[in-house]
Amino acid sequence: MPATNRSQLCSFDADRVRQVVQNTVSGPLYAFCEYDTESFRPLYIADETIAMYESKDAMLEHFERIHTNVHMDFMQIELFRNTLFPDADRVEYIATAMDFLKILRVYVGDDGLFVSLEPDEPVEPIVDAIKETVTWPENQNS
Repeated sequence: MPATNRSQLCSFDADRVRQVVQNTVSGPLYAFCEYDTESFRPLYIADETIAMYESKDAMLEHFERIHTNVHMDFMQIELFRNTLFPDADRVEYIATAMDFLKILRVYVGDDGLFVSLEPDEPVEPIVDAIKETVTWPENQNS
């Protein structure tokens, strides 16, 4: 049975967003987490993801390693907006595709969503569904 937790970090209803994402993806949703610069909270972990690890502790240790790096996304957003592309109003998401997995990180204000998917899953429908579910802050990334 998949592991689930209730949202505690996001300023919006991340539990509802998770449901919307699950209904939007065409393939499996491996993980859905909320995060900010300080914390990382898994809201959904699929059975396939749990089975990849020797134990729950090993899985949580790996997730902590991921968060140690993913929190840098917020610094990267500033780099993109303020230095590399100053004409951009905001950075909405970053997708990382690997041979076995795709990671989508979506930013809503000071909150982040971490979504792991099949490598061929299109991300634009997922981002569009999230945008339809939450109100994007006017001061996104400012």
